[in-house]
Amino acid sequence: MARRAESSPMIGGSRRLGWPGGRRLRIPSLMYHRLTSHPDPHPCSMVLGQFRSQLKILRALGYRTVSPRDIARALRGGSPLPTRAISITFDDGYVDTFTAALPILKEFGFTAVCYVVADRVGQLSDWTEPAPLMGWPEIREWLAAGMEVGSHSRTHRDLTVLSAVELQDEVAGSRKLLEDRLGSTVPTFAYPFTVHGPREREAVEAAGYEAGCAGVKLHDSIFALSRVEVAANSLSWFLIQLFPVYPELHHLYVLSRRRAPWLLP
Repeated sequence: MARRAESSPMIGGSRRLGWPGGRRLRIPSLMYHRLTSHPDPHPCSMVLGQFRSQLKILRALGYRTVSPRDIARALRGGSPLPTRAISITFDDGYVDTFTAALPILKEFGFTAVCYVVADRVGQLSDWTEPAPLMGWPEIREWLAAGMEVGSHSRTHRDLTVLSAVELQDEVAGSRKLLEDRLGSTVPTFAYPFTVHGPREREAVEAAGYEAGCAGVKLHDSIFALSRVEVAANSLSWFLIQLFPVYPELHHLYVLSRRRAPWLLP
């Protein structure tokens, strides 16, 4: 679940990471949370039919899904990505990610990563209004369907306010718990509320993750990959979010709201 933007985009300094050969290429990465059968006022929810329409558009445009791990490996100079690559992620591990999103993903031939809150598996979310979360059997079926699992910490707390010991437990401890229970590698981490700074990014790297996922950012870095939170807006707006310049548009919108809030909703 996203809460506020962070201001320091790079790990270890301000150097902009580029693709091999000096070419800059921004891969759209979509962040979803809940899928519902009826409209829900919560900003992180989306109606099933709208999600299906979005995937239909992605398939019609020739997009192919890759994972944040694939993006990180490409940034490190590994295997090249498809021309129209896109990453689909779900935060929190809600039951409807398994019951509703998975069948639609399979229908359109897409894969996705679900970021699970390790200590809340099979329980109710307690960082927003209570909602059922996937249990271990559902998570294993998600993996068996060709999807991927990442860590969203142990308890979904704001990592920036934790002690060093608590931070390590949330980042490294969650990975160990998930890997022990699932018997498979957990390669990437998504910051709760998308909040992070240099200390949190360093903790993710030290825990052995290949990448860290954030919210929408002007620049990608391996441990703060930019993601767009997809809201229940029009399909036209969804198409705009796919544009490589969307992070710049979002940045300008945020600045405009701060400086002239009376001009924008």
